[in-house]
Amino acid sequence: MTTASPMPSSDDVLAYEFVAAMRRLWWVPLIFGIFWVIFSLVVFRFNVHSVNAVGILVGVVFLIAGIEELLTAGAVRGGWRWFHAILGVALFVGAIVSFVNPGGTFLALAEIVGWLLLIKGLFDIILAFANRGLELWWGRLVLGFVELALAFLVSGDLNKKAIFVLIFVGATAMLRGVALILTAFQLRSLDE
Repeated sequence: MTTASPMPSSDDVLAYEFVAAMRRLWWVPLIFGIFWVIFSLVVFRFNVHSVNAVGILVGVVFLIAGIEELLTAGAVRGGWRWFHAILGVALFVGAIVSFVNPGGTFLALAEIVGWLLLIKGLFDIILAFANRGLELWWGRLVLGFVELALAFLVSGDLNKKAIFVLIFVGATAMLRGVALILTAFQLRSLDE
């Protein structure tokens, strides 16, 4: 007696098509990953005395991320395609704003990062006290206080903000690059 195999759902078919498309385009995340790593190295060597230059660097990050999202939208089928397309367009708009008003972009980014660090620091401190029964609960407590200290540092003078934003942009680009390179090699190994 044979049993009929169940028909794959539309979600399964979409997932299979996405994986198949990404396997064929394994080199795209590799190229973008290498670019992000090189870009991060350039950012880490950048002169922090020009706020406008930092704003333009943020615009370049938005522009490259927008291209990456639009390429992803071209490879994806289904509902996620629109998400990537909308995100790509939003990043392009962010790039244009950054190029038109780099000083304002820098200040807005520094403020956003400062607030995010403040909220995350408070959240980590609360979680640390809530999880005092865990063995290394104090690690999250230390992390929370470091995040609070960084939040107050970013709210300081302009040079400190510039240094922090450069480190933030450089580290974000480096992490994104490494993740994309690893993704490319994983996609390549699926093809074998």
